[in-house]
Amino acid sequence: GTVIAGRYELVELAGRGGMADVWRGRVRGDRGFTRTVAIKQMHRVLAEQPAYVKMFIEEARVVSLLDSPNVAEVYDFVVDKNHYYMVLEWIEGIDLGTWIRWHRERREDTRWELVAGIGVGILRGLAAAHERHGDFGAIDPIVHRDVSPHNVLLTTRGMVKMIDFGLALASDRSENTTDPGVVKGKMSYLAPEIVAGGRPVPSSDVFATGSVLWEALVGRKLFEGPNDFETYRMLRDCVVQPLRTHRSDVPSQFSNIIHRALTPTPAERFPSAREMA
Repeated sequence: GTVIAGRYELVELAGRGGMADVWRGRVRGDRGFTRTVAIKQMHRVLAEQPAYVKMFIEEARVVSLLDSPNVAEVYDFVVDKNHYYMVLEWIEGIDLGTWIRWHRERREDTRWELVAGIGVGILRGLAAAHERHGDFGAIDPIVHRDVSPHNVLLTTRGMVKMIDFGLALASDRSENTTDPGVVKGKMSYLAPEIVAGGRPVPSSDVFATGSVLWEALVGRKLFEGPNDFETYRMLRDCVVQPLRTHRSDVPSQFSNIIHRALTPTPAERFPSAREMA
């Protein structure tokens, strides 16, 4: 029932994350106009820390630059009574991680055709970010850096939406929100070049997409050891288990696409997310 900035009503809590809560909300216009929206509210304790505020503002700015049906759209950014809010399109659906878990709990394989379709949606969303043009017309890529099943939404209308660009890397950031030597992103989906201390590049997102698709087909993470060190070692050595050993029904052409995305050297992967799609 809380109304922020005189026009956005918080209706019910839809989810909690490490940096923010997400509400199902309603925008109130003139003469009774209303529209359902998602309202991302930064945790109050983080809102008191300038570095996290800059990161939250940067996420809104970066996503607002993208125009793709496969990226959740940002409508507005609001500061009200020292609370920070991002207003986004409301998406009916579930995240890919939940979809994978639903199949695993029932001991059912996911349909590879659907996984392929999901992969195309992920890659089209990433292509919009990687092919972003700067102020002078040259390509100035935005690297997502956190491609994982929980950041992929599957809508009830059959669309795939990429969300959570909070860790995105863009060259035109007004401030650097990454401390030197700090690796960002979920460990299991990091590309070998990032684990080795290199700078994330668009091809790093392609690698993460390959890892996500492998997981969606097999039902478990590709890179997950008994502890963080073992996971790090698997990523560093890029130990990729053959996909068709676990899913013999997956066509070799599709398996080859995923394995090419998972090659250790960026130059050996697809030249772009669009090409992989």
